[in-house]
Amino acid sequence: MKSPSSGSITRRLIILLTVSTTLFWLAGALASSGILRQELNASSDGALVETARRLLPLTVDSLEDRQDARDVREVHHFREAHERGLAYQVRDKSDRLLLKSDDAPANSFDPSAWSGFSEVGGFRVYSLGDAQSGLTIQVAEPMARRDQALLSNTLMLLLPLLLLIPLSIAGIWLAVRRGLAPLTTLQQEISARSSANLSAIAVDGLPAELTPIAGALNHLIDRVRLALDAERQFAANSAHELRTPIAGALAQTQRLIETARDEQARADGRKIEATLRRLSDLAEKLMQLARADAGMAASEAPVEILPVLHLVLGDAALRTRPPREVRLTVAPGAEKVSARINVDALGIALRNLIDNALSHSPPNSTVEVELSAAGSVIIRNGGPAIAPEALGRLRHRFERGATRAQGSGLGLAIVDAMMKQAGGKLLLRSPAAGRSDGFEAELQLEGL
Repeated sequence: MKSPSSGSITRRLIILLTVSTTLFWLAGALASSGILRQELNASSDGALVETARRLLPLTVDSLEDRQDARDVREVHHFREAHERGLAYQVRDKSDRLLLKSDDAPANSFDPSAWSGFSEVGGFRVYSLGDAQSGLTIQVAEPMARRDQALLSNTLMLLLPLLLLIPLSIAGIWLAVRRGLAPLTTLQQEISARSSANLSAIAVDGLPAELTPIAGALNHLIDRVRLALDAERQFAANSAHELRTPIAGALAQTQRLIETARDEQARADGRKIEATLRRLSDLAEKLMQLARADAGMAASEAPVEILPVLHLVLGDAALRTRPPREVRLTVAPGAEKVSARINVDALGIALRNLIDNALSHSPPNSTVEVELSAAGSVIIRNGGPAIAPEALGRLRHRFERGATRAQGSGLGLAIVDAMMKQAGGKLLLRSPAAGRSDGFEAELQLEGL
C-alpha cells in the first residue's frame, strides 16, 4: 500500500522560513516599541520639566499683584482647533488654585505634590514649587496622548510588514529553489534510472550533504545491476541450453510416432510432441525476455516497418497449422514509414502479437493487421471480449487470460518492455474498435 506523501520540502521550507522571519520581525517591532515607549516618556517628561521651569517665573511675576484675588484666572489657547497637549495649574502654598489653562480640570491635579513626577487621573504630572513665593506649578500631559503617539509609531513599524511579507515569500521561494536545485538534479538522475539504464549517478558538483546519498544510491544500483545481469544471464543460458536437448527430444519423438505400429503408442507420442513444442516455445520466450530485459530494443537507426511486417506474416503463415487467413491493410503513404527501434526487437514484438491473435481467435475467423501512416501497427482478432480488470493484467509476466489456447503468458510482457525501451507504447483494447467482441493490440512506434 502506497503511503501518502508528507508534502513538499520546498513548500515546508518556505512556510517555516516565512513564519519564523515574520515572528522575528514582530518580536523586533515589539522590542522597538518598548524602547520607543521609554524614549517617548523620557522626551515628554523632559518637555514637562522644561515647560514648568519656563512658566513658573512668569506666573510668579504675573500673580504678585493678585494674591488676594479669589477667582481663578483661566488662560485660553489662541486657537480653539489647535491640538491641546499640555495643561497646567498654579496654586499657592495653601493649595488654592490661582491660575490654569482652559483645558485643565477645575480641581488641582495633585494637591500634595510639591516637586517631581506623579500620575493622577489619567495625567502625567510634573510639579515644581517656588520656595520664595510659595507658588507651585503643575504641568500635565494626558496619558492617552502618549499612548496614541506610541500606537501611531508602532503601527508605522508594523505597516511595512504588509509589504515585506509577500516580498520575503518571493525571496525565500527563489532562495529555496536555488538552494534545492542540486536536489532536483539528483531526483531527475534517479528518475532516469530503470532496468534499461543502470548507469552510476554522477557525484561531481553535488553538495556535501548529497554526496553520501548519491554514493549510497550508486552502491545500490551496482547491486541491482549485478542481480539483474545474473538473472538475465541465467534465463538466457537456461533457455539456450534447453533448445538443443528439446529439439533432439522432439526429433526422437517424431520418429517414434512414425515408426510406432500401435495406435495408442502413436497417440502417446503426439502428446509428448505437443509438450515438447510448448517447452520449446517457452524456452524461446525466455530468450526473448532476456533480450528485452537487456535493453536491446532501443536504437537510433531507423527501420522501415512494412518489410519487417511482411517477413513476420510470411513466417506465421508457414508455422500455422491449419492455415489461417491474415488480412494486411496498408494505409496510403505508409509504405515507407520508419520507426526508431531495433529491427530484431520489432520482429519479436510483431511476431508475439500476431501469434497471440492466431492462437486466441476462433478457428475460421480472420486476423486483421493494419499499418497506419503514423507508424502504428494494429492487430485485431475475434473472440469473446475481455473484462477490463483482466485486460489490465495481461501485461504482467506469466499472466494469461481465460483461454484454452496454449501459451506461456510472456508475449505481451515482452512486447510491452520493448516498446518502453524504444519510446513507443503498447495499447490493448477489448472489445476491438468498431466491434462488440474481439481483442485489439496497437503498437505506437516512435517515428522519424
